[in-house]
Amino acid sequence: MKLSAELEATLNSFNIPDMPSFLATMENFRLFLTEENEKYNLTRLTGPDEFWIKHVIDSLYIVKFFPEIKKAPLKIADIGAGAGFPSIVLAAAFPSLKLTAIESSHKKTDFMRRATGVLKLKNMAVATARAREVSAKQEWRNSFEIITARAVSSCWEIFCETRPMLKKNGKYVFYKTPRQTETELCEIRNFSKISGFKWDCTENFNLPQDMGERTFIYSHS
Repeated sequence: MKLSAELEATLNSFNIPDMPSFLATMENFRLFLTEENEKYNLTRLTGPDEFWIKHVIDSLYIVKFFPEIKKAPLKIADIGAGAGFPSIVLAAAFPSLKLTAIESSHKKTDFMRRATGVLKLKNMAVATARAREVSAKQEWRNSFEIITARAVSSCWEIFCETRPMLKKNGKYVFYKTPRQTETELCEIRNFSKISGFKWDCTENFNLPQDMGERTFIYSHS
């Protein structure tokens, strides 16, 4: 598939190490997701541009604000990973990362496992569980430098459920809309004062073709 000049420029701005390989992998992912989505209704998907913008580009924007993600071999947990966004996209873009996608839906984790096989992603694992279930297990404690989530529960809920999984000096990064941030940033600041975490948000940014406005809520020491 030929991408528009705007989408090519946006993708190039993320400085992905092997862009040709990444684009080919994502196109294979799009075709596989489109086929499987017709059977299992995995995610909202209306056309190629929406896939590239609302799923791939949206997933990648995290490295604009947190560039360490593309430079270091970090372990990242993606909570409520759905059909693999951002986990599959980040695993394909930055092979040094180690991604763990955590999702309670069996049909979605089955899809992600098959997708990682089709795409030959060696740096991604998939767990079928709720976040609080894996967080309660000793082997998952202090396991991740970054915990992220996109289009799932509130920041406060995810923080409460996953705190034991985060390494000391680790970071939360949550994909949000500006409207969600208005309420959730205040909420998590109020409720987590005694936890030692501080919370902030990035500046807002717009996805191409007016497909949405986004921001990130993140923790810092």
